[in-house]
Amino acid sequence: MKKIYFFTLMLFLFIGFTSNAQVVISQVYGGGGNTGAQYLNDFVELFNRGTATVDISGWSVQYASATGTAWQVNSIPASTSIAPGKYYLIKLAAGTTSGVALPTPDLDVTTSPMNLSGTAGKVALVNSATALAGTTLTVGTYVDMVGYGPTATYYEGTAAVAILSNTTSAIRLNGGCTDNNANNTDFLVGAPAPRNSSTAASICSTAPNIAITSPVNATIYNPLTTSVTVNVSVSNFTVANGTGTGHIHYTVDGGATVMKYDTTPIVLNGLAVGSHTVVVSLVDNNHAALSPAASATTQFTIAAAPSVANIAALRAGTLNGYYTLTGTAVVSHVRTPAGTVTVTTTRNQKFIQDATGGVLIDDSAGKITTPFAVGDSMNNVLGQLIDFNGILEFVPLQNQTVVSSGNTLTPQNITIAALNANVNTYESKLISFNGITITGTVVAGVVTPLTAGQVFTTSTNYDVFDGTTHGVLRTGFAEANYIGATIPTGAFNITALGYDNVSTATPPVLTPQFIPRNAADFSVTLQAQNNEIAGLKVYPNPVSNGVLHVESNLNTERTISLYDVLGKEVMKTTTSNTTINIANLNSGIYIVKITEGGKTATKKLVVK
Repeated sequence: MKKIYFFTLMLFLFIGFTSNAQVVISQVYGGGGNTGAQYLNDFVELFNRGTATVDISGWSVQYASATGTAWQVNSIPASTSIAPGKYYLIKLAAGTTSGVALPTPDLDVTTSPMNLSGTAGKVALVNSATALAGTTLTVGTYVDMVGYGPTATYYEGTAAVAILSNTTSAIRLNGGCTDNNANNTDFLVGAPAPRNSSTAASICSTAPNIAITSPVNATIYNPLTTSVTVNVSVSNFTVANGTGTGHIHYTVDGGATVMKYDTTPIVLNGLAVGSHTVVVSLVDNNHAALSPAASATTQFTIAAAPSVANIAALRAGTLNGYYTLTGTAVVSHVRTPAGTVTVTTTRNQKFIQDATGGVLIDDSAGKITTPFAVGDSMNNVLGQLIDFNGILEFVPLQNQTVVSSGNTLTPQNITIAALNANVNTYESKLISFNGITITGTVVAGVVTPLTAGQVFTTSTNYDVFDGTTHGVLRTGFAEANYIGATIPTGAFNITALGYDNVSTATPPVLTPQFIPRNAADFSVTLQAQNNEIAGLKVYPNPVSNGVLHVESNLNTERTISLYDVLGKEVMKTTTSNTTINIANLNSGIYIVKITEGGKTATKKLVVK
């Protein structure tokens, strides 16, 4: 009887252990459908790294944001199993911008699919459909766990997988076989490569293996980098000093061999600009190489930053390359948050120009901490040249100082035809136009004529005409003080920054455009109309509970219209009530147009 009990207990433990240990999360991708994404959908991929088929009926994959406590559950249906060495692809939420369809998923979650963050989050495999809870978890409440991104509050091991992007996924090493319960070394960050049950089986080897999880081969670091951390992952081998299977040998740039008796990261300091190569190998306790050999190599580069004398030379540089703009450039516009616009929205952007051209400094990391104003100049700007939707941007790596102030910039007067013919010549540069009129809003080439009293809304393209050629004026700065002002109906002169936009369509569509910086760029006085209704109050702003209050001295029947940032009317009501239900509106920025007693007023409104 005792023998039967013992056997039954061991069988139970064996089944429980192998079920939990065998099936792992082998890939996580959260950039689906975002700008530049390879695939339209997010996905989670599972893998059976064991030697027996595992029934995962009733299990679930679960997701929480990087710092979140609430876990979303997508259940795995009954009669689902994964054979040894096989993959199971779970199709999740779709984006709207770009990407191709996934390979045929083994599970297509159509009801409330998880919408993973493209950069940081937490994904768990659980052997039930019961939702997890909390920012951190107890080992044993899940089968496998992947935390990714620097802000993830839970992960296996000592650190999360590095930050992901729209073009990268977290990929478990050795086809999914490596599992040391250490997210940062069990996974590498690379191009998404979803596998499903039709993918050829990948039976896990028991041979010793070593891999370099970061830096990924051919990584390029910025010119200020002097230290790089190399992470290694070891499988089927115990690294120790004489008490394990053996240890690690490594070399840097072909130099002397270094003995390493643990799997902690290798930190390389004092690195110079140029290419560097790291080779790691497993050896036995006598320092002899294994047979067959177990080694890995990675090569990375500390980029140089060649000097360019002016912005024209910078604009002619190689995308993603690093440069030092040695010549002096003058600031033509500084995006400063105003009202409900945040620093995140404006990205600390500054436009600079010299006699040869202009460029946008996109400083989302806030490297430039010195305050700059229009007319201030800077030089010796070190940064990276990138492209974003057709706009050439220079991303700074360090702070700058003001070289001189009060410099005058004279806009170059051109025609709309000139801008349309060669927008790159005028991109991010101050230009001016004479005698233009705004005819309406334009979306996908279709112009909708203006209505009486229509106001400027953010992120809107307006069709303009200079008597000869049509072009596009874009309200690209949400913080601009002309947002909410009445659109001029007659001809006027204007100063603006040259701009262009490249769509994600196939083939891409280039739209030359220009962006006024503020109301002073218009030669006509813009009417905000915000004080025409006596005693008008519109509150709260922002609105978070779905109820908007509108009051005035008259408090008579009034017509209230709300427009989104594209100028589309999304709500209209005529009422004498002072409370308006706007609970059906999505979060965002709107323009409220109020007509009462023959007078009209407009207000900018934020809905949370």
